[in-house]
Amino acid sequence: MKKGGIPVKNRRVSLSQLLKALTLALFTLGTQRLFHWLAPARSAAWLCPLAAGGVVVLLGALVGRRTGLGDPLGPWSKRMGQTLALLLLLWGIFLTAAHAARVGSRLSDSLRASPALVTVLVLALAGWMAAGGLPAFLRACEIFSLAVGAGFVLILLSGVFRLRWDYVLLWQGQELAQVPLGALSTAGTLAAGCYVLLLLPAVTPEEKGRRRVLRRLGGLFVALAAAMILVLGRFGPVLTSQINRPFFQMVSGLGFEGAFQRLEELVSALWVLGDAALLGLLLLSLQPLLTRLAGPRPSRGRVWKVTGAVLLASLPASFWKGVLAGPVLPAGNLLAGGLIVALSTLAARREKL
Repeated sequence: MKKGGIPVKNRRVSLSQLLKALTLALFTLGTQRLFHWLAPARSAAWLCPLAAGGVVVLLGALVGRRTGLGDPLGPWSKRMGQTLALLLLLWGIFLTAAHAARVGSRLSDSLRASPALVTVLVLALAGWMAAGGLPAFLRACEIFSLAVGAGFVLILLSGVFRLRWDYVLLWQGQELAQVPLGALSTAGTLAAGCYVLLLLPAVTPEEKGRRRVLRRLGGLFVALAAAMILVLGRFGPVLTSQINRPFFQMVSGLGFEGAFQRLEELVSALWVLGDAALLGLLLLSLQPLLTRLAGPRPSRGRVWKVTGAVLLASLPASFWKGVLAGPVLPAGNLLAGGLIVALSTLAARREKL
């Protein structure tokens, strides 16, 4: 008995669990990637996550109030469902491979190891977590989110009193003019999280679930804006645009006498939990697509097959460096995420008819 490729008997995860894992994954992703896209906005860069969050929360409120969301793959004919599943699967593998290569490249600098080897290890970790099933994966992410959340609160409290507020509050007209494009880039970067909508059949409905989703999304964008304020307030917009990993470099200047004098390596290692959560969520989200294409017969090895495909795709490191620097991922995420949201909305509307 399956619905959207997920066994009904496995409907054991709560919406709160899924939201915690998603918030963890997108927060760590945003703190690593958004500075690259928001550099043109300079001092106004921190306004971009707030603008994007306002639009996303507003759209979420409208969609949730009118129709809600359903299983994106549920109500369609076999041929149409397989076509949609194939398109989303191909982009999902591309997206997961890009982020696996990104994580491997980041960690290889600290570990002084081969990026390919680190990518293999990170994907093996994410695949192992995903192979344990969605309930076990989300329980692990609850612990991860507590660790990363506590780490960010510590960073926030340590850095907020050392800021130069003129770096973040004195805006020029040309900087404010870049905010809409920066908000679009923010939405495109975080739209990778739309793939979790494919896991909706495995989520137990909750009372006031829509409000919980909107609060989580709003909190995510506010936290990302706070992270940008910390970096801009310490480095300024010019230096921030010249640093390879601004968030981790900002953390490296924080410390306590007699304790940790440099926290960059510790926080970088802690953020791996969020990277593993992102990769694991993407791998799990691809399972319903593969089931729609390959048939409903359960196979415990499907997670590893998808992981292997992602690994093969992620190995040309030079190729992915160019992809990550260009607009392909944000633009593709917006298209794929918009398609998934549209399919979910149409599915919910058809279920009400």
